[in-house]
Amino acid sequence: MNEPISVSDYLDKLNRKLYSERARILGEVSEFKEYPGKSYLFFSLKDKLDQSTITCIMFKNDYRISGVSMRDGLEVVIEAYPEVWKPTGRMTFKAESVELVGEGALQKAYEELKKKLEIEGLFSPNIKRQIPQFPHRIGVITSKSGAVIHDFLTNLGKFGYEIFFVDSKVEGQEATRDLLSSIETLRNKDLDVLVVMRGGGSLESFLAFNNEILVRAVRNFPAPVLTGIGHDKDLPLASLVSDKNVSTPTAVANLLNQSWNEALGELRLSEQKIFGEFSSWLKSAEFAEEVILRAVYEIESSLKRTKELIYQSGREMLRGFDLLKSRVEDFLKNSASEINHGDPRKKLSQGYSIVRSGGKILRSVKDTQKGDELDILVSDGIIKSQTI
Repeated sequence: MNEPISVSDYLDKLNRKLYSERARILGEVSEFKEYPGKSYLFFSLKDKLDQSTITCIMFKNDYRISGVSMRDGLEVVIEAYPEVWKPTGRMTFKAESVELVGEGALQKAYEELKKKLEIEGLFSPNIKRQIPQFPHRIGVITSKSGAVIHDFLTNLGKFGYEIFFVDSKVEGQEATRDLLSSIETLRNKDLDVLVVMRGGGSLESFLAFNNEILVRAVRNFPAPVLTGIGHDKDLPLASLVSDKNVSTPTAVANLLNQSWNEALGELRLSEQKIFGEFSSWLKSAEFAEEVILRAVYEIESSLKRTKELIYQSGREMLRGFDLLKSRVEDFLKNSASEINHGDPRKKLSQGYSIVRSGGKILRSVKDTQKGDELDILVSDGIIKSQTI
């Protein structure tokens, strides 16, 4: 025969098992009571068909996060689990979330909240922040399962990004708490931009993104927020308050890549321009090949280092690009000075001459023989002569 246990121990055991019976329950609100100074509220949920009733308790913080104003007669869905209240032995249902039922009710709530936030100016273009030109530290909030994160990472360029990823539910009202927690996790990460994404779906599936508390959390995030929350009808309110919204994860990745790709394009144009100038110099300065080739090598190495910098260390890219530009300009000036200084043709104007025989420069009397034809190059022409 089993040993008896106390009433308290039995109810604890029972409540542990009852917790697994959590469910989403549809019903009509009645006897809604919210007492000032209390951390919880009470209501009943009735079945419209046969008036079956359950008694519910809900913490005010959970009620506030749900974003629904309950009243008697309102049809809702709650997520709750049964529990026996030990002091009285009565069963109650602990509600953790509440959401409206029906497209009409959801649409009405959406429009009302949208109007309220619009009056406050939360959708104004004047308060939207610019996405940084070269984002490097990127916070990402979405579900780790599904195509969204895969599409985003597949299209994100290899520019040395630091990604701070937080896995979150993104479906329905129950995602609200996850999303709020994720935003809070990334709040102090010194991000350049926060990305929030999910795929398309019904108005019910977007409940979390039309939640007032979440919408305000997006608006008040310390870094600019980029959303990729696809919806083909009413844009979620979280998207409307974000600093920039695009329709898909691929579009999010392309937007983040854009400035980096443009920088690489500008670098390639600069590279072509620099080597084009040196090519012209090579044609006009046949006596300064060594100086020019050394300059070409130096600049080619600098360009290569800068390209690697773009791919490997994004935050230093701008500083590196400006430094390269400054070095190239200085090098061009110095190289021009060296070329002009070392160009033998400049010496001709100072009374010197260059003697050639058979196309070769003569450096000694031993380089010529009697009767050889000579070309004497002076500042204003060539004098034809012959050795005797």
